[in-house]
Amino acid sequence: MSGEVKKTSVRRLAFNYALLSGGEAVSKVFAFVSFAYLARLLGPDSYGDVEFALAVMMFFTLIVEGGLGLLGAREIAKDEGAVGKLTFHIVMMRLAFAAAAFAMLLLFAELSNKTGQERLLVVLYGLTLFSIPGFLQWVFQGLDRMQWVAIASVIRWTLFAGLVFFFIADPAHVWLVPIAELAAVSAVFVFNFAVFRRFFGGFWRRFDVPYAWELLRQGIPIGMTQVMWGLRAYLPLIMLGLIIGGDQVGWFGAANRVVVALHSFVWMYFFNLYPSISRCSNQEPGELRRLLGKSMQMTAWAGVFIGLTGTLLAGPAMTIVYGGEFTEAAASFKFIIWIITFILVSGHYMYTLLAFNKQWYELVTSLCGAVVSFTLNLVFITRYGYMGAAVALLLTEVVILALNYAFVRKSIAHVPFLPHMIRPAIAGVVMTVLVLLLPPVHFMVVGAASAAFYFVGILILQPGLINDVRLFLSGNR
Repeated sequence: MSGEVKKTSVRRLAFNYALLSGGEAVSKVFAFVSFAYLARLLGPDSYGDVEFALAVMMFFTLIVEGGLGLLGAREIAKDEGAVGKLTFHIVMMRLAFAAAAFAMLLLFAELSNKTGQERLLVVLYGLTLFSIPGFLQWVFQGLDRMQWVAIASVIRWTLFAGLVFFFIADPAHVWLVPIAELAAVSAVFVFNFAVFRRFFGGFWRRFDVPYAWELLRQGIPIGMTQVMWGLRAYLPLIMLGLIIGGDQVGWFGAANRVVVALHSFVWMYFFNLYPSISRCSNQEPGELRRLLGKSMQMTAWAGVFIGLTGTLLAGPAMTIVYGGEFTEAAASFKFIIWIITFILVSGHYMYTLLAFNKQWYELVTSLCGAVVSFTLNLVFITRYGYMGAAVALLLTEVVILALNYAFVRKSIAHVPFLPHMIRPAIAGVVMTVLVLLLPPVHFMVVGAASAAFYFVGILILQPGLINDVRLFLSGNR
């Protein structure tokens, strides 16, 4: 339906999120178990080498992304007739970006002060950059066909896990970790193009240079925003590896790996919500306030619960997942788990700026966040090691939330978040006090008690939330 703007129903939104949740849950179980196995096998030092290489590679991945995925999803959500032309041009442009990014990554590996093993891991992971152009999840996102996104995720991580468990049985095999990743992302590449061909026919088009330049012009601020986001997300681990190295990189990387797994569900939520926010750009501001208000009402409760229970259970969780060598990871985890809480709020404002074509504001936010992140990490890591990296990461997210909120209020509409945080915060404080009063018990009992106390808090302080979730899932407005 070229030119027609669809309005996503609540039922469709809930169905899409259920699909993504199911696929992501299966995927993250395989991914998480794989990395926990690798951490136990390799130990903090060599496992830190893997996490360092991954952090470097993820930063260069965002260069290949170039902001074109979010731009393409936004445009497809508004005009489905643009799928073929958009896909061809974005894939071809990303191939060029991948070549440039790989060259820069080789230069980084050569100039860095890292060991031969670390440089080898960085270069091998860098080969996965050439698979990024085939990640067509943004196409399916714009069309609300989230089942293909979920299936692609399951393919990637089940294949990765199988290869890890089958081929990597000795610390000397660490170089096979990026090879397993390369095989997994290549399978996703093939799957995505098979689905695309089935529904949209041939891929090849005539390359339209003016059209590509216009895409690049619009994508640059989004792409720079993503690169700056990558800096603040992965800079702590990269700087920790460059400044200190050793076990501390493994401890921080292990704690951060859990947060990354949880963050993927947050990303998935906003990935699903983004087309709906984009459609609000053609409607009255009240529709945006309604959509974001309902979303914040639910995510605020989730964010506070995740932050508090993560803090309470950090010690036993790190030990059980990674083993006794990673006990020290709990200290940093108590700080960085709160990143999920802040991102669940600030993500609403970030995606609103992008959906409403205010990407330059988001770029300013990201630039400020990158500067703050670099400054805090330089000071805190030098003085406090991996704990300094954790504190710097959390404080940077606080700054990002404040800026995103201010820019949305200034340029689009006033969408407050504090009213949605008060009652979850009260319930969380009461929950924490009650849990701390419990006698020494197994951490599973502590977790169950936390959930029970918090649920009672919901029933007392905001009983309408249960009905809101029910309406959300049933499709009634």
